[in-house]
Amino acid sequence: MSLSYQSIPLDAINGTAAWNLHPWEGRVIPPELQESLALNGVLHPPFVIADVAETFAVVSGARRIEFVRKSHGPAHIDCLVVAKETPHRAVLNLVLADQSCVSPLSLAEKARFIEIAGQFLKMDDIATLYRTRLQLKNGRSAPADLLKILQQDVEIIREIHAGRLQERMVTELLSLPEESDRLTLVQLFKDLGMGDGKQKKFFTLIRDIAFRKGSSITSLLQKEDIRAILDHAELNIPQQIHHLGNLLQQEINPSSSLAEGVFTKQVKTLQLPKNYAVSHSPSFERDEVTLAITFKNFAECQHYLGQSPQPIP
Repeated sequence: MSLSYQSIPLDAINGTAAWNLHPWEGRVIPPELQESLALNGVLHPPFVIADVAETFAVVSGARRIEFVRKSHGPAHIDCLVVAKETPHRAVLNLVLADQSCVSPLSLAEKARFIEIAGQFLKMDDIATLYRTRLQLKNGRSAPADLLKILQQDVEIIREIHAGRLQERMVTELLSLPEESDRLTLVQLFKDLGMGDGKQKKFFTLIRDIAFRKGSSITSLLQKEDIRAILDHAELNIPQQIHHLGNLLQQEINPSSSLAEGVFTKQVKTLQLPKNYAVSHSPSFERDEVTLAITFKNFAECQHYLGQSPQPIP
């Protein structure tokens, strides 16, 4: 691949996003990148490719170019120029390599790369050529499945790109038929700062309750009792999550919730020491209960059991 180092007039660089791996970010420069560029300048030259009429299209580094534009500095920027006749596969490899040098591709960026590559290659070829580098799942449908991400609302794409939605949760969300429900859940996860584990738990509860009631998820989360928790001015986020979880659990399994309340009262009547805990079987499937005792160390446990400390072999 032929590359040349040139000083390019900013006016000669067009605004196309043809090769951009994250067009949903627009021209917004993240604060950490803004700070780095302001402190150190552009250390890594952008890649551009010769276009028509002595203009250039950005291959990578659009935000670096945007920084120079906004800084009202030089009217030129030093770039690595890709020759116009460069094969598309070579440019694709350059895009992938350049982004990978900064950080691993997000799930959304992988989808965008496949979208770009799809203009020049068949999906089967993309899966064969880039399966390892993109860490694609096995199966011919993997590239096409990822492309579904780009059909979502831009807010969902941004959450996926930021890594706040993991791949398994993305798959679950995409299984919902209504875009409004997907967006409502993503906004809930974002507002409550839910990690992967809580997302899975609340997704299942909310989806199953909505299905049982024949309601949309959006309508369900607008119910008065749920809004009373989410809009409560005095509850912090952990408290909101706790109360919402209890409410949803009671909704999905009223008998289990009632049994939980009775069990809690029964345990209180035992007046156990602080280091004692009694737990029931999952969902009260069995009558058995478990008594757990927490000791400060192993020696204290031995003393409680009436055993002498044993030498370590």
